Amino acid sequence: MENIDLYFKNLTGKDELKAQQAAEFLVNSACIDLFKKLIDKSDYLFDFVKNNVAKRIEKVINKENYTNLIKFFEIYSTDYDDLFASILAKHANQDLTDDIFEILENGTTAQKTYAAKYFSYIPDTVALEALSKYSLCDEENLAFNSAEALGQMQDDISYDIALSLLSSNDDFERLKAVKFFTAYNKNYPLKEIIKIMKISKMAENIAGQIPYCVSLKSLLSSDLFDALDIIDNILSGFGEILPLSDIFQFEMYDCLEILINKNKTDNEFSSKIANVLLKSLIKFKMFCENQEYVFDEDKDTKYEINAVLKLLQSQNSDFWNAQKELTVNQLNKSQSDILSVLPVISELKITSAVSGVKNLLNSDDEIIIYEAANSLKQLNALDEADKNFALSKISNPNIKAMIENF
Repeated sequence: MENIDLYFKNLTGKDELKAQQAAEFLVNSACIDLFKKLIDKSDYLFDFVKNNVAKRIEKVINKENYTNLIKFFEIYSTDYDDLFASILAKHANQDLTDDIFEILENGTTAQKTYAAKYFSYIPDTVALEALSKYSLCDEENLAFNSAEALGQMQDDISYDIALSLLSSNDDFERLKAVKFFTAYNKNYPLKEIIKIMKISKMAENIAGQIPYCVSLKSLLSSDLFDALDIIDNILSGFGEILPLSDIFQFEMYDCLEILINKNKTDNEFSSKIANVLLKSLIKFKMFCENQEYVFDEDKDTKYEINAVLKLLQSQNSDFWNAQKELTVNQLNKSQSDILSVLPVISELKITSAVSGVKNLLNSDDEIIIYEAANSLKQLNALDEADKNFALSKISNPNIKAMIENF
């Protein structure tokens, strides 16, 4: 084990000669223990170190040892699947493709996942049936790599199967389909995906897939209404469902800057924009004030989070007071946005919203009645008459019990 530790230190270190010697040992001996250590320590290595390791591995590959990479298929890592596939593709021949197809059909999940990535570089249709079967499976990495390979092959049959799955009544099945299209990355059915996002109980998960195929900045220009719904759901997912590092992919700084500037003048969606901006302010302030959210993030992500908060806080009090009044107006404009607006009103203690929130107790939707009663409680405005009226309209015993405890 001491030798493995030393090889790992050298492979990830600054001494290029020792690093190359360690890379040669890794590849030429197909040392699974050293590769496993690389995987186990991956979370503690900076990206530039991982990139250096990848370059060193690639540098020692030749026509005599390239097949040794297949032995590493036993242990899956997203850090190496693309590297291994790209290297193997450079040395591709029919025998290699046949061997990897055999792995795709009969290997372990880890082995199949690497093999699927290979076929995104070598789109041999011999793998179509297996890839189609795996592309909607429960193993996320295998499903992604399979769908990506099918996209390279432009397989219409698997595309149509995923498209039909969007009509499922099962949220998990619909999310699988959305993830398929993210990986497939061609003919992205944006309208259909936005439609199911708006009715799904997993809206945050679905929204978090969209920016990987469609720029939110471009959507803000072409379809502002839907873009606001997507951003709203992404904000709900940040820190719990969606990783904070996604703020780069999602161009959150630029998107929020666009929305700030847009709401400095009157516009058709000013109240909806205001709610998104206030929700952003709450969220990014929470990330910066609570270290548990950013403890494991890299310095670039931490910097970007602080930059977004600085952008938001650089707006003056008049601007934010105007946003609060605008978001109160949203209570009367859109039934579908109420469940997003109420938490903002509660968190910021917007007392001017009390009358509008009380009106929501007349709703026929028990969830809205509960959230309205909860908001009134947070605003210290839930009197006994309001509480009793809310209870009189609730039939769900669980919701009734929660309101009774207010």
